[in-house]
Amino acid sequence: MPEHKILILDDEPEIGEYVATVAELSGFEGTTFSEPEAFLAAIPTWPEASVVIDLQMPTLDGIEVLRRLAAMKFRRPVVIMSGVDRKVLESARHFARAHDLEVSDIVSKPVRLDDLRQVFERLRVSIHLLPTRGELTDAMERGEFQLYLQPKVRLLRNDHDGPGYAPIGFEGLMRWHSPSRGLVMPDDFIPQIAASGLSLAFSDHLFSLALETLKSWDETGIDASLAINLAASDVEDISLADRLWKRCSKAGVGHHRIMIEITETAAMQYPARALDVLTRLRLRGFLLSLDDFGTGYSSLVQLQRLPFAELKIDRSLISDCTSSEHTRIIVKAIIELGHNLGLSVVAEGVEDERTLSLLQDWSCDLVQGYLFARPLPHERARAWWLSHQNMSGRPVASE
Repeated sequence: MPEHKILILDDEPEIGEYVATVAELSGFEGTTFSEPEAFLAAIPTWPEASVVIDLQMPTLDGIEVLRRLAAMKFRRPVVIMSGVDRKVLESARHFARAHDLEVSDIVSKPVRLDDLRQVFERLRVSIHLLPTRGELTDAMERGEFQLYLQPKVRLLRNDHDGPGYAPIGFEGLMRWHSPSRGLVMPDDFIPQIAASGLSLAFSDHLFSLALETLKSWDETGIDASLAINLAASDVEDISLADRLWKRCSKAGVGHHRIMIEITETAAMQYPARALDVLTRLRLRGFLLSLDDFGTGYSSLVQLQRLPFAELKIDRSLISDCTSSEHTRIIVKAIIELGHNLGLSVVAEGVEDERTLSLLQDWSCDLVQGYLFARPLPHERARAWWLSHQNMSGRPVASE
């Protein structure tokens, strides 16, 4: 009995059948399509199926198919096949990943039987490692997801000793303590949350943990803010602001203490809807942060229109500050841009003193990273705060 479903799109039926036959040798049940519209219509019927897509088709090319899969929020593995130049295949891979699609492999045609079998063997192993919808639902019900907390600190100038800092809050990052898998990081379960249609339930669960954390801080006198990350699908939910506001009011938690982080890609994908949802969140008293800035495709016009209070520079840029002059120019320009738009600017991924010194020289407002602390479980985060709240000295790497 085949373990996994795979949908194969190729305008040449004999090639599609060949691919399906090879896939079946690795435990897949293959269904072939020669028409893109029929293929796309079948996706909702098999939401947990993987797909193989040929790039060269006469009616609708593979790039447009990938674009439509992304619009459908498809989150299962994708194999891209084509007889085009390898560079075109690589470009297709980059395109797919930029649209949040998971590319398992790219395959040049014609492909030998053994090579194609290896593609499907790798795919089978990767799918086996993915959590199922039932496993994720059970994990939420059993309280296996925990909110880890990474400190955010404000940079201060000390003319004698160099830049110091003062803690202002935390970013909440989900971790999964699975009895069978151990500690699971977000990159290994967040895509499956989306693929399984659990984004709304997971966001609600995350918000519950955030409210519990803030209430526990009130009881121990911790006056810290808490930033949480919401999914792209949340930005499309026009009821989001009212729902979160009611939950905060019922819990007795001040809305101003919650910073909602939205990725650059999510905010810019549907700017009209984002303007609606995000403006209403600001009106309800929540602060908004544009996360992962520098990795997407922001329109500066949209950046000016959307009601963000904070801009976070992606860690991939910050990590290159000390080694790349071009990156230094970009980061400095982003900081200046943020300030000119009236935004507070945060640098993520600060891991060494040299990077910190550069950011301080460029008047970056806030930083977070391993130089100060890794994401910490609740009690250790509380201890970190209590030991640092009256300090404004040099950072000391911890945890």
